[in-house]
Amino acid sequence: MDCAKIIVAGGNGRLGQALAGYGCRALDRDRMDITDAAQLTAAIEQNAPAVIINAAGFTHVDAAEADPDTAKRINADGAGLLARLAATAGIPLIHISTDLVFSKGDPETPLAETAPTAPVSVYGDTKLEGETLVRAAGGRHLIARVSWLFGNTNDSFVARMLELGATRDTLRLVTDEYGRPTPFDGLAGQLVTLAGLLAGEGVLPDVLHLGSAGPVNRLEWAERIFETSARHGGPRPVLEPVLGSEFPTPARRANGVVLDTSLADGLLGPMPHWGEACDASVRALLQR
Repeated sequence: MDCAKIIVAGGNGRLGQALAGYGCRALDRDRMDITDAAQLTAAIEQNAPAVIINAAGFTHVDAAEADPDTAKRINADGAGLLARLAATAGIPLIHISTDLVFSKGDPETPLAETAPTAPVSVYGDTKLEGETLVRAAGGRHLIARVSWLFGNTNDSFVARMLELGATRDTLRLVTDEYGRPTPFDGLAGQLVTLAGLLAGEGVLPDVLHLGSAGPVNRLEWAERIFETSARHGGPRPVLEPVLGSEFPTPARRANGVVLDTSLADGLLGPMPHWGEACDASVRALLQR
């Protein structure tokens, strides 16, 4: 489809900018605040989109514990408001959600879209409430759950590892927190394809799990980062395995959760393994 017919809420975010790279119309909060009904209505009327992608959200997992009201206002109430207005206008909506709607799993048995949800953090709670409100709005929609998004930005896991590795000889990484490292550009490409399908008449699932091939734990991801770093003259500290319980954080993290992407893989084709994109991020960040 014509990507200019896709508008993106959360256009200043990393995913919003990746979607803009495909030609989508990415609108920042000044033009499309998902908590502002009048502004949303105006944005929909002025842009006349074929599909809306909601990439807006309160994404700071630990900060949400200290500010649950703001997290709820954006992740739940804002998502529901946008979904209701989209439904009223007859515009399909793709809503971005998270693996943190789950709390525990077995990495050898990835969780399907129908697995029971059980968040253990404010962030996860508010994102799950957002999913519920999107469904309740009654419009044509698709909820896309994702995990461990990364790019070349300074706040990515790759950048944090390189920064820590440059100042410490040893790093401790958890082995019981799993995910699918997924580049923003790769996810954006699949979302654009899904937008085209959603704009058509075909039947699509209510929820899809999206992500790169090759789920890993945090330690395994860091090993790849520092192997690449060492090949290009960057740091390579010693890595020590620990359990997540040894790193208390304000928000509890999911344990052993890996999203099953087989449904999306069958529909869209598998997303490539994350390794090459990770290597490219390491090289780009080392050159700064």
